[in-house]
Amino acid sequence: MLFTMLRLAGTLLCAMAMSFSVSGDMPGEWMPRESGWRFDDNTAAHDDRFFHSGVLGLPGKTFRDARLTAEVKISRVYHEPDSVWAGLLLRAPRPLHRGAWGEGYHFFLRVNGEAVLQRAGGVSLDVAATETRPDEFVRLALEATGTRICGYVDDKLVVEAEDDTYAVGEVALVHYGNETVFRAVIVEGTTVSQTTETEVTPQQPKPEPLPPVTPLPAIGVRKPGSDPAAFYNRDTGAPFLPKGFNHTALSKISDGWHATFNVGHYDPDAMAALLAEMAETGANTIRVWAWGIQDKTGFTGTRDSRGLNAAYMENFVDFLRRCTAHGLYVVPILDETPHNAYYDNVAARADAALPTPHVTGYNVNYLTPGALAAKKQATKDFVQYVKEADPGLLNTVLGWAFANEAFVNHTQGPFHLNEGLAVTLTGRIYDMGNREQRQACYDESILLWCNTLADAVKSVAPDALTTIGIWTSDAHGRDPVNYLLPDDRDPRRPPRPSILAGPDSVLDFLDIHIYPWDGTSTVRPEAHEWKAVKESDKPALVGAYGVFKNTTVEEARVMLREMLGQAFDMGYQGALHWVWDLTEVAGQTWSAVEEDLAAYLMALDVYPEE
Repeated sequence: MLFTMLRLAGTLLCAMAMSFSVSGDMPGEWMPRESGWRFDDNTAAHDDRFFHSGVLGLPGKTFRDARLTAEVKISRVYHEPDSVWAGLLLRAPRPLHRGAWGEGYHFFLRVNGEAVLQRAGGVSLDVAATETRPDEFVRLALEATGTRICGYVDDKLVVEAEDDTYAVGEVALVHYGNETVFRAVIVEGTTVSQTTETEVTPQQPKPEPLPPVTPLPAIGVRKPGSDPAAFYNRDTGAPFLPKGFNHTALSKISDGWHATFNVGHYDPDAMAALLAEMAETGANTIRVWAWGIQDKTGFTGTRDSRGLNAAYMENFVDFLRRCTAHGLYVVPILDETPHNAYYDNVAARADAALPTPHVTGYNVNYLTPGALAAKKQATKDFVQYVKEADPGLLNTVLGWAFANEAFVNHTQGPFHLNEGLAVTLTGRIYDMGNREQRQACYDESILLWCNTLADAVKSVAPDALTTIGIWTSDAHGRDPVNYLLPDDRDPRRPPRPSILAGPDSVLDFLDIHIYPWDGTSTVRPEAHEWKAVKESDKPALVGAYGVFKNTTVEEARVMLREMLGQAFDMGYQGALHWVWDLTEVAGQTWSAVEEDLAAYLMALDVYPEE
């Protein structure tokens, strides 16, 4: 039962004490971001053995000045003691969406008793050593009053700071890398109304005029009778078979994420040399992350930016011009959800119009109207910039890909629920206790997501092709129709190929990835739902294939040839190897630059005749 004395904004400081439901399913108005939370009358516990972090929040309750108190005990540790923690979160706009690190102020204890006050993004505000033992219950309190942020241990002030980054937000209980028990939770604060945010006016950059390039021939798709759909040259009518490589450059300072075109990272001369070498092998297509790290050097710029980052866009246009000169088509990956002042505002207004409180964690990217609205707008802006820079460069894009590898997570909302109703961006209500409705929830949502983004591209470039990168269900030993029922395997679930290739999909082709998931080079048509894909009007491209380095290069050559041979026998239309060069990354697949592998792959005799 939930006890509350909260009133509207402007009232005196009020308090509410939380008692978690004894049913063990849903803790009153508190909502978990992921599965695995356990509740009784006054206790919430969660086991984060896989280091994804645990978040339990109060969606829809936004506070300005507030104090969050809880007794906290770390009962089991799964990682280095100095890195795991448990504590409290204040003024986080949407912690069930963005997780424990997304936004807001954190106050937590480490196993060694260190108390840490920090701002989202790991910005330390204050640190103090304490004599507490986190393996016993410790009373923590985090208080925000105006710009003053304070952390208390057993009612003693231990850390404090002045910071004005976050003025309002939600509260949450958070932990990482351990099993934590929370009890005696009390929230005191002044709520603010959940009104739609004021619209933020965009400030989009305009490209500098450049001499136009001689465009590459435009590529289209067609369905030749009973054969699988295929690519063709729109100028000559001749078949076109994409052959080539994936390429990325990873940042050494931002969690190793993709930074190919980030400002200060992109090197035009080095890229020119790379493209020349790639083209020399016989490649005609390159697949790249067009959207990578989102910081001041990335495509969305600084936190307060109101549009795309002009310097980043100049890098991307330079890349397209160089690809055009080398006869290389491009599959740009518009991955994940854009974030800055403008795109976050677009998302917030869409979420306010259609709340989806049961969607949490990574699933927000694919199942909420806000994330889709922000991505739709950024997609239009991105394509529009290229068009204004030089319309001929649009021919260089083989297809705009809306994700590298799309998936939802069955440990996060709404699929971590085994009963109850949930709403997604479709606006429809799905019963999580019904297997067919669980599957429909994913199928219908991802279809609307793809169609919305495809329409966004075509509103700017009507002849452009669109796609989405996916792997298949056999990667984790499941059938394509699996109802997203939780199991003990990898919780990521890719979309079904038959849904994306079906008659209701407006995508132009599929981008399916093939790896030796079970240690063999067998490609299973059933997992690819190949009958439906082959009969559709959409070609299927092997957008990424590779062999991991637990094999010798000789074994890898054999497996690569076998996988491609099976894929082309099935009717796939082209293949792009993963990856050109990630030789410095441990656990990667064999890179094309190693052991003369690029030349070997481009010379294989398994490719269909054009």
